[in-house]
Amino acid sequence: MADFDADAPVLVAVGEASGKSLGLEWPAPSDLAGAAIRATLADSGQAAALAAATDCIIAIRTFEDSGVSLGTGSPDNVPQAYAAAGGLDLRHSFYSDIGGQTPQAQVNQFAGAVQRGEYKAVMIVGAEANGTAKRARKSGLTLDWRMPSDQAFIDLLTPFPILSRAEIRHGIVSMPLAYSLIETARRARRGMDRANYEAEMASLWANFSQKSLTREHAQFAQQWSAEALQSGGDGNYQLTDIYRRWMVAQDAVDVAAAAVLTTAGTAREIGIADDKMIWLAGAAEAADPPISERTNLSGSDAQAFAVNAALDQAGIAAADLGPVDIYSCFPCAVFAATDGMTLPERPAGDYTLTGGLTFFGGPGNGYALHSLAAMVQTLRRDGRKPAMITANGGVMSKQAVGIYSAEQPRRRWPAAPQHGYQAAAVALDHAPAGKGRILTFTQPIVKDRAGAAILLLAMESGARALAVLGDPPPVDLVGRIVSVTAGEKRHIAALV
Repeated sequence: MADFDADAPVLVAVGEASGKSLGLEWPAPSDLAGAAIRATLADSGQAAALAAATDCIIAIRTFEDSGVSLGTGSPDNVPQAYAAAGGLDLRHSFYSDIGGQTPQAQVNQFAGAVQRGEYKAVMIVGAEANGTAKRARKSGLTLDWRMPSDQAFIDLLTPFPILSRAEIRHGIVSMPLAYSLIETARRARRGMDRANYEAEMASLWANFSQKSLTREHAQFAQQWSAEALQSGGDGNYQLTDIYRRWMVAQDAVDVAAAAVLTTAGTAREIGIADDKMIWLAGAAEAADPPISERTNLSGSDAQAFAVNAALDQAGIAAADLGPVDIYSCFPCAVFAATDGMTLPERPAGDYTLTGGLTFFGGPGNGYALHSLAAMVQTLRRDGRKPAMITANGGVMSKQAVGIYSAEQPRRRWPAAPQHGYQAAAVALDHAPAGKGRILTFTQPIVKDRAGAAILLLAMESGARALAVLGDPPPVDLVGRIVSVTAGEKRHIAALV
């Protein structure tokens, strides 16, 4: 085309690998990452030329280095270890932040860098072998994935908290518990009883499970019915008062994915065909405070901002979208996006390209790389409509969104994602006393035994508070009034 934008950022190659594809009994993340890098280079159609042009690697931070150790250790320099496994020797190495938003956030950040000429081509790669690590621990086998290195890399880790100290003290110590608070708040906002809401979640997930059958590297591909997802069969035990095992992200995976980001001009220069290029058309990012301090407990204002801002940057409406992969660690993460967008009717399964973090699998911080791989492949087959990827970290805390096109966008990408979201927060009372109204709640379930209810309250003073209600009755607690007594560690509630 006459107005070809040679500096525009494009994805030119994607690749995936899994333990089953490698045939290794005990694959390490580096094994998986190396295979994904080689698959990605081959996908470009110009493997040698693309390898020679690539001068930067970004490794997505592993679970092992994100505070969730399984005792395997990790290379001193993960980016270098991944590059070496893939046959690359690169000048620039980065190790990503924590959070499921990071793959898309790294695309957003480094798209601007390649557009400005700071790097020629960037390899983004993530790998997890949690399935292997868990099998080894169960078998009594010690795995050692440490690798010494004296080479430097740039660490992108930030101190952003996923859960506040107050939340942890009150028992919000897992993602299923934290997301259950959002799920119940959304149920209450929509005026639904528990049975009908659980049926809605199960219907969405049943559709997602069907899509997992289309992905070669899906770790838990199986067609589930909505009824089965609501029952206790096939190990579908209760985790919280609202979630069963197969309604949440599954991290026991052995998978890797990679993508190469460069400019359209560089892609042509090294011989990559135009129909391999997928253009970044819009991008946005936003972050919210800890869940207990948010004004909106039933969705994600940060996600709504990021979705709409990315669409605005691309100059399109939600109704214009074709392929969509909404980050799907829990049903409310999908509902938060669909509730806030004006979308034409589409089957529920069309909100994922992979089957989601339950049925494809949830490789720690790296799931969105698999979304990107599926998106690129989908747009190459049918590029008539643009695509959207949403990526979510923490308790819907950090959001990154990308809009992509199989053709050069009408608007030149402005070299930076949209920001500007101003998070509203509610003050948390750390010494509450008196009466409060239950806004949302959750209960852990361990071996079919329910624990104390963890409450988020609106106090009569107007402040927000956390409290714990022991031996709660088996009723919907939303809207009930409790009296609260402040404690040194936990605040205690009693029904009035």
